[in-house]
Amino acid sequence: MLTRSLSQVAKPVLITPAIQSAIARHPCPRAAASTDIGTIIRNQRTLDKALATGKLSIPAARLVDLAQRYVDANTTAQLEQWQDSVLPSFNLDITAIYHAARLFDLISADKGMAQALHKVAAEHGNADAAFAFGLALMRGQLRAPNGPAEGTRIVRALSDGGHPMSQIVVAEIYLNANTYARRAQGIALLEQAAAKSPVASYKLGEIYRRSDVVARDMDQAREWHVRAAKEGIADSYFHLGTMLAGNEGKKDASDLPGALRMYELGAAAGSVESQYNAGMCYLQGRGAAKNVDLAVEFLVLAAAARFPVALLNLGKLFVEGVEVPRDLRRGRNYLEIAKQCGGGADGFIGGEAEKVLEKHRHIKEMQCVIL
Repeated sequence: MLTRSLSQVAKPVLITPAIQSAIARHPCPRAAASTDIGTIIRNQRTLDKALATGKLSIPAARLVDLAQRYVDANTTAQLEQWQDSVLPSFNLDITAIYHAARLFDLISADKGMAQALHKVAAEHGNADAAFAFGLALMRGQLRAPNGPAEGTRIVRALSDGGHPMSQIVVAEIYLNANTYARRAQGIALLEQAAAKSPVASYKLGEIYRRSDVVARDMDQAREWHVRAAKEGIADSYFHLGTMLAGNEGKKDASDLPGALRMYELGAAAGSVESQYNAGMCYLQGRGAAKNVDLAVEFLVLAAAARFPVALLNLGKLFVEGVEVPRDLRRGRNYLEIAKQCGGGADGFIGGEAEKVLEKHRHIKEMQCVIL
């Protein structure tokens, strides 16, 4: 799970007039015919929560009005006129338009308006918006003739101009090629992107750790993951922890206390895998003295993100009542959610949760009788 958003990691890059012209040639993106204001803004609370990040100083009422006008223009086929009204609505602030596009991309069930805002910001020189619009074309998410080919050209041009997220996308194309030369280009491009984006550092760490593109090099993997972790990629702490635990690389060189420290750092930064592993370390006394209370705290964090194996283990803890006081209602609740989450293509976790539920189904909840 990468915890940094595109807007946090991509630094401003000037885009060429050719890219702006290529984007301007496309019509304003449409939404589905059935789209209404409730599709664009699912509820006021969602909008207010998104605005609480502080990246947009525009009042919520103005954004609601903009969304309603988009819906009306989408219905009456007047989207080009709506597009012309966007710049004045944001007082000519291109960066604000880009952040609004990101906001609507997060809160809207239909992405038409978000893509339309990306188009406006891109036409006026915002490279991040151009990347988002080009990527949507590239993935066939916009109704456009030759959209994927045109989107690829836009993203490649942005990559050539030094846009880090575009470099990452192009690097992945090279890394999926069958030739060594292309893969080497992909690595080199990621190293360029890593100067501006911790996402690239994370990907390089994973490439050297997994060995499915280049020969495994745990020293390189560690170096890139340390860099990514310091720059805010929470999951890099998890991978550093697994390396220190001896789960990867040399088994005789494990450092369990060091691994637990990495898991705790990752847990604090929001890595669900780190939260789960920290919990299991404390539950099993690996890397620190056994501490069931701390174990439960970390496992609850992972379970809140519906991490299947955390739900399963919490459920077992509470229905069995060995390590913690038995709480059948709480335990069964965790197990029922674990069943819903499944856990893997084969549904293994869901199956295990059902076995535990069945084993303890005959036990009734304690009832307090007042005499």
